[in-house]
Amino acid sequence: MKEFIQEKYKNIKESLYSTDYSSIYPDFINFALGDPDLRTDDMIIKEAYDSQMKGYTHYADPQGYLGLREEIAKAYWEDYGVSCEPKEILITMSGTEALYIILEAIINPGDEVIVPSPYFSVYPDQIEMTGGLPVIYETKFENEFKLEPREIEKLITAKTKAIIINTPNNPTGTVYSDDTLREIYEMAKKYNILVICDDIYTIYSYESKFKPMISYDKEFKNVISITSMSKDFVMTGWRLGAILANEELIKTMTYIHENIVYSVPTICQHAGALGIANRKTICPPLYEEYKERMYLAYERLKKLKYVEVLKPQGTFYIFPKISVPGMTTKEVLREILEKAHVNLIDGEAFGPAGKGFIRIAVTVNKDKINEAFDRIERLEIFKK
Repeated sequence: MKEFIQEKYKNIKESLYSTDYSSIYPDFINFALGDPDLRTDDMIIKEAYDSQMKGYTHYADPQGYLGLREEIAKAYWEDYGVSCEPKEILITMSGTEALYIILEAIINPGDEVIVPSPYFSVYPDQIEMTGGLPVIYETKFENEFKLEPREIEKLITAKTKAIIINTPNNPTGTVYSDDTLREIYEMAKKYNILVICDDIYTIYSYESKFKPMISYDKEFKNVISITSMSKDFVMTGWRLGAILANEELIKTMTYIHENIVYSVPTICQHAGALGIANRKTICPPLYEEYKERMYLAYERLKKLKYVEVLKPQGTFYIFPKISVPGMTTKEVLREILEKAHVNLIDGEAFGPAGKGFIRIAVTVNKDKINEAFDRIERLEIFKK
């Protein structure tokens, strides 16, 4: 059947998350998947049920349930001072679909999109799927994976259409400063390019309050913001995201979205609207829990031989550098998996700047975090 597959999809790589090791190791601990272990808040689940019992079981507006768009607009004003109307918002099936729709709407064949590395693994794939060319900018551990706007500017060409910015960052946990974000925004204005902000981990900023770049762009001329309920509300399975953008772009993106899924399920949208309205009750305990886990993992990592690690700034990912003499990163990860029954992800999966690093997702409870590191510490490779 391979002859029927489009050329660009004939040699796709196997998913990082496709192997279920829990069937092999009964005491398996998974640090690989960025899926929070906590359950969605009861009031959100109840609203999902109640909305369906009230009869909201039909198609929604392709642009999204008005009540949800209104709650998002209200939240952006109250939390960030961003003035946004419901007509400037599109509800999507997750942040991942949101990014694809954006790229499909703006990319012409051969357009370039600058992507800081390490990056969320879907970025280059989606750019290529929509006919664009990813241009990789490598950040450095020695600089805490921070962005250097002047270095990014050197990558801008006549073909540059956009830059993707993700802060707090997956996989590094780095949070970019307001000064850096403003400088990148000014650069986007100067060269008339777009900044696509993947604003997915907004509540998980541990040293400073999150401020979206779109707050600098009053008319949404150069900034597009992706938001999602997956991580901030532990709703990964609900697949609920949104795009904030200029109304003209939203119209185009709605057309694309309508021809892919038509509309997001009403059950998710009504539940999401109530969740956002109650975010000041729902989100703070999540922030506290994952902050504690991040600092716990950080303290355990600092004690490991051959490991260097930065203090967590955001998200629920830690990205330590690992350099066991005589072993590759893949060999170290295999040793940890087979002998400690702990699964981690090779940092190279997140781009060239991730080589020699591993990503740890603290999406298990503190007892399991301690158990995992107890096992890892006992391995011979960390005692040499």
